[in-house]
Amino acid sequence: MILDYAENGVQLISVLIALLLSLFGYISRKNRGWLWAIIFFLSFLLSSYYWTSYFLIMGVEPNVSALMAYFGWNIAYLALLALVIHVKTGEERKYFHPLMLLPVPLNIWQLSVYLPFGGELNSIYQVTVCTAIACLSLQSICWYAKNRKSGARPPRVACAALLFVTFEFGMWTTSCFDVPVSYFYFPFSLLCSGSFLAIVWALKRHYHAESSPPPDPMDIRVQNALKLTYLGVVLTSSMGGILLGVWMRNALTASARADAVSGIYDIIPVVLFIISLFLVAFAVTIILIVNFRERSIENGKLQEARKIAEHSSAVKSDFLANVSHEIRTPINAVLGMNEMILRESLHARDVLPREREEIRAVFSEICGYAGNIESAGNSLLSLINDILDLSRIEAGKLEITKVRYKLSGVLSDVNNIIYFKARSKNLEYRVDIEEDLPDELFGDEIRVRQVMINLLNNAVKYTDRGSIRLTIRSTDREKPAPGETIRLEISVQDTGIGIRPEDKERLFRKFERVDMERNSTVEGSGLGLAITQNLLEMMDGSIDVQSVYGEGSTFTAVLPQQVVSCEPVGDFHESYIRSIRSVRTHRGLFRAPDARILIADDTRLNLTVAAGLLKKTGIRIDAVTSGAEALERTRATAYDIILMDQRMPNMDGTETLSRIRSQKNGANRETPVICMTADAVSGARERYLAAGFTDYLTKPIDSHVLEQMLMSYLPEDKIQPTAEDGAEDEPPDGGADGAESIRVEGLDTRKGLQYCQNDEELYRTLLREFLRSTEGKKTELREAYQLRDWKRYGLLAHTLKSTSGMIGADMLSEQARRLEAAADAGLTATIRNEHENMLAEMTSVTEAIYKAVGAEKERFSEPDGTGEQMFEFLPEEE
Repeated sequence: MILDYAENGVQLISVLIALLLSLFGYISRKNRGWLWAIIFFLSFLLSSYYWTSYFLIMGVEPNVSALMAYFGWNIAYLALLALVIHVKTGEERKYFHPLMLLPVPLNIWQLSVYLPFGGELNSIYQVTVCTAIACLSLQSICWYAKNRKSGARPPRVACAALLFVTFEFGMWTTSCFDVPVSYFYFPFSLLCSGSFLAIVWALKRHYHAESSPPPDPMDIRVQNALKLTYLGVVLTSSMGGILLGVWMRNALTASARADAVSGIYDIIPVVLFIISLFLVAFAVTIILIVNFRERSIENGKLQEARKIAEHSSAVKSDFLANVSHEIRTPINAVLGMNEMILRESLHARDVLPREREEIRAVFSEICGYAGNIESAGNSLLSLINDILDLSRIEAGKLEITKVRYKLSGVLSDVNNIIYFKARSKNLEYRVDIEEDLPDELFGDEIRVRQVMINLLNNAVKYTDRGSIRLTIRSTDREKPAPGETIRLEISVQDTGIGIRPEDKERLFRKFERVDMERNSTVEGSGLGLAITQNLLEMMDGSIDVQSVYGEGSTFTAVLPQQVVSCEPVGDFHESYIRSIRSVRTHRGLFRAPDARILIADDTRLNLTVAAGLLKKTGIRIDAVTSGAEALERTRATAYDIILMDQRMPNMDGTETLSRIRSQKNGANRETPVICMTADAVSGARERYLAAGFTDYLTKPIDSHVLEQMLMSYLPEDKIQPTAEDGAEDEPPDGGADGAESIRVEGLDTRKGLQYCQNDEELYRTLLREFLRSTEGKKTELREAYQLRDWKRYGLLAHTLKSTSGMIGADMLSEQARRLEAAADAGLTATIRNEHENMLAEMTSVTEAIYKAVGAEKERFSEPDGTGEQMFEFLPEEE
């Protein structure tokens, strides 16, 4: 009898502890596995509390309906089956192994033994569900045995469930026999009670190993309050129910007749069953409170996210309104000034003034209009660049590319941009550079320059009178050595409108502009400072702002940079003037008549331009139009430098370089080979150098940069320095007015002459070369259009865009640009709409050139056309 009391008491306590732990686990970390465990233990408690408390009160097992006795246990088995299935992976559920069917024959035998002692339907149901639990648990164990080396998760929950049903079967089986076998019932019952705690431990380890669900956002104090509340209710209700049952038993025994006691006692199990239902109901209430609390928090987050989204939408709407205004303003200026240029140009063409001063006045007005167009275009370009930079930053595609650079060079570029902007507003612009700063640094030169320009532009924008000061110094006290890092402090101080204290937090937010009532007339998109802060963070820097509203602001950026050389910047003003003079006198600084170079480019016009631009150097130039020709030349002739176009048909520059390097006894295996490409994205230089190229030139190529690169790679004994007075670089007679001697209707001949360094003879050569290739190009464009070969069509349009732009045919170049973009994007409707217009413009341009150069069409016809890639040279600055 003592063992019966102990067995029932231990089972009830184990169920209560397991239920509490499962409920605590669900409150702390809401997982569905804990929910299935709670349902399992609640259902088990529903029958176990009723059964055990009645036995403890009355000393006998309850003699009531099977519904009250087995209802909770039957639901519990289903909940455990659901838990075993829930923790499986998809692969586990599909896996089959014969060993997993082992419980089936064993449990059929067990059912045959147990069936005479229990209800048939109830016994069949319980054995069937428990057999399914055992089979699925063995499935997980077999799966783990097969895949443990591949990182499969240990089947802890499956093992705990298998232990439970094994001990449960042991209890059922041993209860069917007489002593001494029946004594094994008690050990199996104790082990079954222990398996409850094993299930809780296994589930906790399962979620600890998985560690995917985040902690519940509910306040810890609320969680602890719920845990303590349910613990108190469980202890009070369970103990109170037993005490109530004892009191009812004693009261009924004392007041009832002996023959009626047995029937009156039947009320006790009903009361105990109701109490067990109350424990279950209260646990369900706790679960509902947890879910309600969580949903309230989630709803709060959704409301907050909605407010943020609405605010973001409003900010973006304001941004789009500002941007549309900022875009319309320069576009209106461009269109308006262009209209004035057209009017003045047409008037001058039809009624050309006779006096030289009147002609100068006309062109002065036109130049003024053009200057306004340039200013508006730069504003528009700056806005577009800001938007693109921000989109790249948010997409994580903007990279920091570190190179060696001169700090003095960056400062010169910045000064060239900001000085004139400040002067246009009658602002004093001062620069204070610490003379001991190392000049040669290692970092992202482009982004450092962008940070400075953004801060200075912001100062100019919001300052109407007074001054702007740029101060650059090092925050380090000790002088750095090469390889060490210094912290540059870039400070921009202005005497502008200042910033209100409440607006400082919004200052670096994207799309936002502060104090719009006062700054409504100031141009800006609200992106510059946001981009600056992002760039500084990407370079491990920081930014701070100090401001007094109405008096001015000081923006201070701190940026770590690695020192390459300790040579100081020195007197920046003096070095700035010296660098300007160096740029002026560099052109034509050398001749190299004994040097020989090879240029490989598949467009004949490019080769003509290259030869013309390098004519004054006296370098002997061999030109080829394919990689195959380049290989033939390099087998027999030794060159000092090879300029290699990357995009060539059949054999590109990289493949040609590889074959040149691998030529047996080749004369150019060690010759410097410079790659020429329009691929100017981040990392392109490193990629081409890794491919074996000696150096790298981006397109469009500045002829000044080209000459400098040739000087750096030509043998010193072949370079002959020239006089530095710049006399050789003066344009030929009429160079400044070359557009007067070569007038082509519809062409910007001044621009074409600039591309040719104001060499009229070279420009005429380019015009003739353009005529020579145009007819063939028109034929190829028609063929590609008819065959719908849009890839080829795009390449042809790309070539036409570049060649027509070089001679000054801007309208034709723009049409070709649009069709190239349409071909690349597959916009066939755009191509169909504009194809004939572009061909008509080509005809118009060629007709105008024929008249200007006095050439005959037949002389320049070349049906096969030439080339697909353009080698662009920028005109040098005068």
